[in-house]
Amino acid sequence: MDEGLKRKLVGAGVLVAVAIVVLPQLSTTAGDASYLAKSVPIESNIPDMSMPLPKSLAIPMSQPSEVAMNTPEAVTQTDIKVDQQTLKLKAFQKPVLENTGQSVVWHIQVGSFSKASNAFELRDNLRKAGYAAFEAVSKDGAYTRVFVGPSTQKQQLEEQMLAIKQAFKIQGQLVVFEDQ
Repeated sequence: MDEGLKRKLVGAGVLVAVAIVVLPQLSTTAGDASYLAKSVPIESNIPDMSMPLPKSLAIPMSQPSEVAMNTPEAVTQTDIKVDQQTLKLKAFQKPVLENTGQSVVWHIQVGSFSKASNAFELRDNLRKAGYAAFEAVSKDGAYTRVFVGPSTQKQQLEEQMLAIKQAFKIQGQLVVFEDQ
C-alpha cells in the first residue's frame, strides 16, 4: 500500500476519534441527563406483590398450657449389635405432639435474675458442670433467665432437674419452650 494513502487513513481515523470525544462535550445538555427523566412515564398501575405466608409459618401454635399436661409415651428399644459390639440403648420417650403435629420442646428454668451478671455466672457454672445452659432476657427486659435444655425428652430433663437441685441447691422448673 502507498505510504501517502496510509497516512491519509490514519489521519482520518484520528479525526473521527477526536470528533467522537469532543463533539458531545460541545452540546448544551452534555453531562446533564435530567432531560431524560421528563420522557420516562410514571408508573401508576403497580401490581400488588403481597404473598400469603408459607404453609409452615401459617400453622397456628398450641398454647403451652394445653400440651404441658400430656404425658409422653415411653418407648423401649433393645440393645443392638454393631461390629461385634453390643450398644446399650436407653429407653426414650416419644415426643408429645401439639395439635399441629410439632413436637413439644421442654427446658428447665433454673433461675431469674435482675442483675445479668448473676445470670451469666450461673449459666457458666452450669456449663462447666456439663449442662446445655443458656440465658434469655424477659420480654419486658427487666430479668435475665437461665435455662437448661431444650429437649423433647421430658423425663431426661426431670432427671437433670433433680441433679441440678442436688449439685447447685437450686429448685428448677420444667417449662414448655416458647419462641422468645
